[in-house]
Amino acid sequence: MTKTKFGLLGFLAIAFIAIALRPPVASLGPLLEEIQSTLGIGSAQISLLAAAPVFCFGLGAFASPWLVSRFGLNRAMLNVLMLLALALSFRIFFGYPGLLIGTVAAGLSIAIANVLLPTVVRIQFPNRVPLITGAYTTVLGISASVAASVAVPSSNFLGGFNLALAIWIVPVFLAIVLWVPQTMNQIKHIPQVASIAAEEKAAVNRSPIAWAIVFFFGIQSLGFYSLLGWMPTALLSIGVTAQDAGNYLGFASAIGIPSGLVVSYFLGKFKSLSFWAAGASLVTLAGFILFTSVLFTASTSLLLFACILIGFGMAATFPLALSLISSRASSQAQTTQLSSLAQGVGYLFAAIGTFLVGYFAIVTSSWPLSFSVITGLTVIQVGIGFYAGKPGVIASK
Repeated sequence: MTKTKFGLLGFLAIAFIAIALRPPVASLGPLLEEIQSTLGIGSAQISLLAAAPVFCFGLGAFASPWLVSRFGLNRAMLNVLMLLALALSFRIFFGYPGLLIGTVAAGLSIAIANVLLPTVVRIQFPNRVPLITGAYTTVLGISASVAASVAVPSSNFLGGFNLALAIWIVPVFLAIVLWVPQTMNQIKHIPQVASIAAEEKAAVNRSPIAWAIVFFFGIQSLGFYSLLGWMPTALLSIGVTAQDAGNYLGFASAIGIPSGLVVSYFLGKFKSLSFWAAGASLVTLAGFILFTSVLFTASTSLLLFACILIGFGMAATFPLALSLISSRASSQAQTTQLSSLAQGVGYLFAAIGTFLVGYFAIVTSSWPLSFSVITGLTVIQVGIGFYAGKPGVIASK
């Protein structure tokens, strides 16, 4: 068992965990060109660095059920936070190998924390799952926006990208300090019976709704991380300055935050989330159509509108995906299994896509073509979201 007396300190701990989970990735995108020129690396290496965190989000997600079974929910969270702090410290040193290894370790840590958070919310706030999910995803959005916006200025001020990346160790340290009391209060963990875990895993694996959630999560993640990793570089190719490119990314990450909160507030009032998921995806689709047209025409006149639509759409689809994970599972164990599957497969799909978006755009010098593919996938996301949002839960057996 992992139930604790949570309280305000526990809620603050969740908030600081959310603050810590996006900047290690969001701060990379605006600095990729500087990293490439400073380290003298090629297009394949820089594309690998951009895609590595998302790829690790997928791999790390599959380790989450085992860690919870082995250590209990709260101690598993503490372990991954400490690994994240070490990873972010390591990538300051040893040039490109250190940067890549540290980024991989950070991605694995973030992946596991991503999977554990919906289970924490389900256990501690069973009657407020959509609202609390919306609250911490809002914090995720704010931290990503701030990290993207300050990446270039902090690199200029601190004298290089290494220290600009290193400043995000601070919120991880604060999250650790706040989370330690939760591990001390944790009721002695009783490992889950293997046969029960296997039954829950099988129930999730054979559920059509579960797989719809997987691909809804995966496509919206591909759009988000492709934008996060490559939007600044794509804008640089049409003459936008590095500072302005980072600002546009920060704006796109921040502008939709209110919509995420509003959507999360209303989600708990509806049994069916079909129109919410499809509608938010349509807003994202409109934004990508505009953004792709900006890249085709090399005119920034519609860029602000594209950022607004993408920001509002993505800010809504992410909490929707997490709420589907928490609300469509029928038990705590099934929530962890569904979260692991959705985020594991979904992030692997997003990682491969993020790598290909950047690699082919750099090789072919055609960013518009790469983002056209993302636009097409978002069309599919609309339909999958409508199906995934249907009411009901996954059967236990």
